[in-house]
Amino acid sequence: MSTLKAKHFHFIEDMDIAAWVFAAVERVEAFAAKVSTTIGIWARRSGERRLLRQMSDRMLRDIGLSRLDIERESSKFFWQN
Repeated sequence: MSTLKAKHFHFIEDMDIAAWVFAAVERVEAFAAKVSTTIGIWARRSGERRLLRQMSDRMLRDIGLSRLDIERESSKFFWQN
């Protein structure tokens, strides 16, 4: 095989490897974005439930919730909707 052909095949192999690495990096970035979004949702739920527990009975009545509603909601784990 000539030197030119050998270099050409290495270039193609390098392109295949680069494409595979690029695709892998994209998958990792997508996964990281999904994890970040999920953690943000969990943190928001936890914070909202904490704020609900701190509300007075009058404030709860104003928004149409009872203390029992708040106890039920705040007893959920942060990952539960």
